[in-house]
Amino acid sequence: MLRINRVRVEIKTTNGTYGADEVFCPGLNFIASVENTCGKSSIVNAIIYCLGFEQIIGGSGGVGQKVMSSAFKDMVADGDNARRVTESGVYLEICNGNETVTIYRDIKAENRNEKLVKVYYGVLDEVGDPKTQVADYYVHTEGAATREKGFHTFLEDFFHLELPQVRASNGGENKLYLQMIFASMFIEQKHGWSGILSGMYIIRISEHRKRVVEFVLGLDTLKNEKERDSLKAEEARIKQDWQILVNEIQRTVFSETCHAINIPVKPKVLTDKDYGRMAITTVDKLLIVEKVTQLEAERDALNNLKPRVLDNFDALNAELSETESTIISLESDLSNIIRLHSAGIEAISRLKSSLEILRSDLRNNEDAARLQRFGSDATDGDISVEVCPTCKQHLQDSLLAASADNGFMSIEDNIRHLKEQKKMFEFSLTSRKKNQEELSNSRQLLESRLQTLRRLAHALRSDLNTTVEANLSEAILHKKIDITHRIEKLGRLSDFLSTVVEQFKMLSDKWNLYLDRKTKLPSKNVSEADEEKIKLLKRYFVENLKLFNYGSLTSLDGIDITIDHLLPTQDGFDMKFDSSASDGIRMIWAFALALLKVSSEKDGNHPGVVIFDEPAQHSIVPDDMRSFINSVSQHSAKGQIFISITLNSDEVAEIVDSLDNDSYHKVNIEGKAFKLLL
Repeated sequence: MLRINRVRVEIKTTNGTYGADEVFCPGLNFIASVENTCGKSSIVNAIIYCLGFEQIIGGSGGVGQKVMSSAFKDMVADGDNARRVTESGVYLEICNGNETVTIYRDIKAENRNEKLVKVYYGVLDEVGDPKTQVADYYVHTEGAATREKGFHTFLEDFFHLELPQVRASNGGENKLYLQMIFASMFIEQKHGWSGILSGMYIIRISEHRKRVVEFVLGLDTLKNEKERDSLKAEEARIKQDWQILVNEIQRTVFSETCHAINIPVKPKVLTDKDYGRMAITTVDKLLIVEKVTQLEAERDALNNLKPRVLDNFDALNAELSETESTIISLESDLSNIIRLHSAGIEAISRLKSSLEILRSDLRNNEDAARLQRFGSDATDGDISVEVCPTCKQHLQDSLLAASADNGFMSIEDNIRHLKEQKKMFEFSLTSRKKNQEELSNSRQLLESRLQTLRRLAHALRSDLNTTVEANLSEAILHKKIDITHRIEKLGRLSDFLSTVVEQFKMLSDKWNLYLDRKTKLPSKNVSEADEEKIKLLKRYFVENLKLFNYGSLTSLDGIDITIDHLLPTQDGFDMKFDSSASDGIRMIWAFALALLKVSSEKDGNHPGVVIFDEPAQHSIVPDDMRSFINSVSQHSAKGQIFISITLNSDEVAEIVDSLDNDSYHKVNIEGKAFKLLL
């Protein structure tokens, strides 16, 4: 929630400080004057500007002081005189129901950028207290809505809002920014009365007005749409992983002239029975275990022959000795590679950790530099030109004492240093990963060669311990080796199948969860709760139109608000086209108040503040203005409503005066809003 407690405008001149200092109350607040051009809208705009929402005033390009009136920047009136403005800024005290902070933002300043925002953690009267904590933030620059030092990141957290990511016009996603949300409740004088949500600027978001209404009402459509997108991505991932696994099975099994049976080629929820049926068969239709048993029997039969070899005993013995020496050498090489590979894994882990710390340090220093460029003079230890924002130490890149020749490293130098370190670490990480791949390949080659040599040594020992006829020894030896190789390959295939089954279990579990999430989505595009909210929005909107004497239509029966657009239509067309200028104003009244009421009743996300800047546009008749103000008075119990109004007729003044004195607070502006402050 948001409550605006106080606004203080300070406009400095050589003649003193001019401005306004106004306190507001919960409920209904009037900012009133008898004459036009007294500065009511300037006070409203100061509130909007201090929150960093000035694009509501000036459109997509309306950022900074250029949207503010000349009284803030050039000349401020003082009776018949005009005083030249040297500096100006605005304080805004706000509350979220539990905490109160005071925001300060420069409008015109020589050494501070208008994108710098100060937040004092206390009421406005405590701003000058040294004990009051203060922090600097930036606005209207990259990261302002996402990074820790972004002002709108702070506001989002302070308002207890969680802004969603929504579809962008380029096919990706963008954040639904605070400026867009508040455009539905801050209706300023110049652009806000041209149509419903007309003050909203567009930030590459598809159906931006619909997204704002969805969020304010707290509709499930945003969540459901993101869930559908997430489910589509999850379905694609599971199907891809499933297909990759099936392809791997087929490739591995076929390479050993075997076949995989009962393997599901498409995702499904598998049972223990399904896992038990998965198997690998040989060309003669035998299961692996059956084939291994058969081969072991054949090898045992060969062992029982006990043939003799006498003529080549010395040669075989020499070959065995050479083979064993080679095995010892290769085992030493393999041990060294394993050691290097393990060390490489640890080094990569350390590099990744160090790189993440560097990236964090770099972000913090960039934020510090940005705030410094904007004119930050923070001295609370959070951001300082001589203090690192990460480690809180002096920025001195030297082991020697500081002197005229070797002073502290500046933030810009620190950033350059960190960027160079980051490049070095990234290069080192890439090199390490490449080296790990080479070590893995070398390890596989050594292990394969060692396996072959060990089989050869085993065969040679077997021959040396037998007596065999020369013409029989070689054939039996080859048969034994061939059978041994075949048994080992089938053993690896059996292990591979076990791994495959575990992978299928994992994918099956993911598919089961995916299907469960899918069934929980509403069968229609809108949930029952959303339908009720939309019906209420339409009902309150139409009731308000009747209350405010909307007369551009002979019948209001054709008015509808659908889930497709969430804005009122008449027989499928925008109501604006069939509305007179004054009825267009009534329509904006009706919709803004209906949004507040539905959100309040149905736990939506409306911050609870609405501003109507000069709502009596286009010669609204007093009776309808009376209905509007009476309705606003009733709605103000659900939030805080501001009406900037010109009491230039007895009828309008009587409407305000007829209200219960306890039901509203009025700020009376006599003459000009900005006066010499004491």
